[in-house]
Amino acid sequence: MAEKKELVIIGGPNGSGKTTFTHSYLAMHPMVCLNADDIAKELNPEDMGKASVSAGKVFFTQLKEYKKKGLSILIESTLSGSYLNKMIPEFHKDGYEVILVYVFLYSPNVCIERIKERVLKGGHHVPDKDVVRRYYRSKENFWLNYKNLADKWFLVYNSENKFIEIALGIKNQFYIKNKDYFYKFVEQF
Repeated sequence: MAEKKELVIIGGPNGSGKTTFTHSYLAMHPMVCLNADDIAKELNPEDMGKASVSAGKVFFTQLKEYKKKGLSILIESTLSGSYLNKMIPEFHKDGYEVILVYVFLYSPNVCIERIKERVLKGGHHVPDKDVVRRYYRSKENFWLNYKNLADKWFLVYNSENKFIEIALGIKNQFYIKNKDYFYKFVEQF
C-alpha cells in the first residue's frame, strides 16, 4: 500500500502566526516545508523584497519537484491570491490529500502590531497597506473558496499565548468548537 501523500497549507494574513504554527505542526508531522519568505531571505538576506520574484520561481520549481517525488509537503500562504485554485486540483489528481489550516487574528491592526514586533526581532517587514488589503482578501478566500477545495480544513485563532481550534470540517460540512471566536470570524460574511 502506498504511503499517504499530503499537501498541508498553513494559511492566514501576514502577521497572523503562520510560521509559529508551522514549526509546531512540523514537530508533530515531519515533512518537507516550503516557504517563499524563507527562500527570499536565502537569496537576499539584506532585502527580501528584491528577491520576491526569484523566490516565487524557486518555490514553484521545488514544489513541482517534491510533488513529482510523491513527498508530503507543507506550504505557507496568505491565501490572498488565486494560484491555489489551479494547484489544489492538480495535487488531488496526483493522489494527495489536501489539508488547510487557517490561522487568524481579530483585525489587521493586530497583525500590523505583531509584524512590528517581528521586525524588532530581526524578522521581515510588510507594509501596513499590504497587510490590511491581504487580511480581508485572505479571510474571504479561505471562507468562500479554499476551504471548499481542501479535503479537510481547520480554523485556528492565534491568541496571546496559544493556538485555539475554532472549527474543523470537510468542505462545507463543519463542526464549531468555539462559537464565540467562530461568530467573530464569520461576522463579515
